[in-house]
Amino acid sequence: MTEEERYLFDLQGYLVVEDVLKPTEVRQINDLLDSRDLWNQPRGHDAPLDYETFDDLFFHVSPPHSWGKPLLDLLGHQRIAGYLQQILGPRYRYDHGQAIFMRKGSGSLELHGGGTPWDPIGYYRVTDGVIHCGLTVVSYALCDVGSDDGGFVVVPGSHKSGFPRPKGLLNPEDCRPLLRHVPHRAGSAIIFTEALTHGTLPWTAEHERRAVLYRYTPGHMAFVGRYRQDGAEQPDWAYPQPSDAASADLSPEVRRLLEIPYVSERADTLETG
Repeated sequence: MTEEERYLFDLQGYLVVEDVLKPTEVRQINDLLDSRDLWNQPRGHDAPLDYETFDDLFFHVSPPHSWGKPLLDLLGHQRIAGYLQQILGPRYRYDHGQAIFMRKGSGSLELHGGGTPWDPIGYYRVTDGVIHCGLTVVSYALCDVGSDDGGFVVVPGSHKSGFPRPKGLLNPEDCRPLLRHVPHRAGSAIIFTEALTHGTLPWTAEHERRAVLYRYTPGHMAFVGRYRQDGAEQPDWAYPQPSDAASADLSPEVRRLLEIPYVSERADTLETG
């Protein structure tokens, strides 16, 4: 992270990193998502995948990194790893992920997050020049998002707000003067803290909105722990394990990302020296 990028992330609560994925990589991931026919898979408690459906044209589905190597490789993307190291500390871990799909005419996702009240998982502060951040998201764009297309919006700087968001500021369509829409190109990555107030405007473009989101935490904490990598719920609320992706050729960094949360003698996620 450059000095300018660090300043902007601290100021805004998010950062757009351009050209993280090559066009061939974007195409490969989109082809993989097409092959899974995710619009038409079964949903519900006993379904093999974990769906969060907002309306007929808008849903999230998890966990994308278990669907094939191109998506698994994003877990420890080398271009993004250095950003996460500076935001989350040297022993950060992967927590969970999802793919987002929206089609023209979809609804919105209400605003959520904010610097106040204190949230033990979604927090943000800076002490002695070091960022201390909770749950952090990397959203890889798989399509272009123009200024009038809808999608991801934020209240810039709200991750450091000293006052809670008023109850009336919930529907993003009613709060547009406060919001910043974030246009970006396919292949970009948006990194943001979950402490940032954010949401989603209805999708208005002719093409489908697609993004895959990977969420990370400091190595000692977790947001979710109840799902296996195939999306099924564990009866003992077990955390993801490297063995859940045993069929893949995992790098040491990715294996450390998949470790359970703990503190004592935890190794740095990235090898140094």
